[in-house]
Amino acid sequence: MWNITTGTVEAITRLFYDAEARKEVSGVVGSYETTRQSVEVSWVQTVNILAIISLSLAIVNLFPFLPLDGGHIFWATAEKIRRKPIPFSVMERASVVGFVLVIFIFAIGLTNDIGRLRGEGFGIN
Repeated sequence: MWNITTGTVEAITRLFYDAEARKEVSGVVGSYETTRQSVEVSWVQTVNILAIISLSLAIVNLFPFLPLDGGHIFWATAEKIRRKPIPFSVMERASVVGFVLVIFIFAIGLTNDIGRLRGEGFGIN
């Protein structure tokens, strides 16, 4: 689990400076195709793939940006430490960062999936 966790965080970090890392990202279609092909190999590989996908999604969801759950945890902790509510306008402006991050990752995965469907395929086997 630790290897998957650190690998997920490193992969997200590399998206910002490594073009090759951006080519490795898949969206829903890529996740489906990977799972479908792993079913053909063995049930153990299928469970492993599903566990990796689930753990990776959980880690991304814990990033400290709104609208992700980690953002809610971060702002609740910040309010607890300050002992007074943080203005909504501050949280709203800060949430733009999280929203842009989520859209950025989604757009990369979507364009990669479209490119794979139109071209060389997923090449997972």
